[in-house]
Amino acid sequence: VKNSNQNLEVDNYELIDLFGGKNDIEQRIIRAVGNPDERFNEDALRLMRAVRFSCQLGFEIEPKTLAAIKKNADLIRMIAQERIKDELFKILASDFPSEGITLLYTSGLLQYIIPELIKGYGLSQAKHHIYDVWGHSLMSLKNCPSKDPLVRLATLIHDIGKPVVVKGEGETQTFYNHELISASVACNLAKRLKFSKKEEEKLVTMVRWHMFSVDERQTDSAIRRFIKNVGKENIADMLALRTGDRLGGGAKETSWRLEEYKKRIEEVQIQPFSVTDLKINGRDVMEILGISP
Repeated sequence: VKNSNQNLEVDNYELIDLFGGKNDIEQRIIRAVGNPDERFNEDALRLMRAVRFSCQLGFEIEPKTLAAIKKNADLIRMIAQERIKDELFKILASDFPSEGITLLYTSGLLQYIIPELIKGYGLSQAKHHIYDVWGHSLMSLKNCPSKDPLVRLATLIHDIGKPVVVKGEGETQTFYNHELISASVACNLAKRLKFSKKEEEKLVTMVRWHMFSVDERQTDSAIRRFIKNVGKENIADMLALRTGDRLGGGAKETSWRLEEYKKRIEEVQIQPFSVTDLKINGRDVMEILGISP
């Protein structure tokens, strides 16, 4: 090694790779160092990190490491909820979020993180749906255009209340008021995972109001109520959830009704929703008219 003009130059070097990491990277493999049981017992959050690395990088978890994750999955209960939430959000923000959630399920971790979601496994749906509730949830997540992990989580759990309210079978099957139960579950999940108040409110709002109608016969007042319920700042995210929901149910990405609805959302916002939307305030009125407060 020689130093020339403050720049470090390396003439000869030797790469020391004690655990075959270079080969694993080339083979796109996630592998625990040494004994995987020992590694996961040292820090159980590594159970989720293995899944996170897999869906972030598009790597596979090698069989022994995956078997150790399944064997030690219950150790995740020892980890602080804030740390679990951080890893979950990183999984949801990855390029393969639905694969990450699937891996959490098959590895046995999901039952300790979002157990309510698993209840939709095998629960069929009638009419336009081509997947069961579980499959629909995953496909909705996969097709959600938003990169925001909170929006993706809302998309994943928007139907999480369906197993609670399901009635009937086949074409007569219904899930009346499932959005209310889903919002309640979302609230409990947010509290369990120690979300901030702002994150909790947005998650619950999106799940609660995801069943908005796009009927072209709706009045402007109805559309304004929707905007008020959702919040102007959340409209784009709600539309992203709707896109994921549509594609996750086997429908096309959009429809003429949805596109018309988007236009009307823009149009009705030309009118002020609150005093703060006005271009003048009380002080302006006092100055112009020369009156006291």
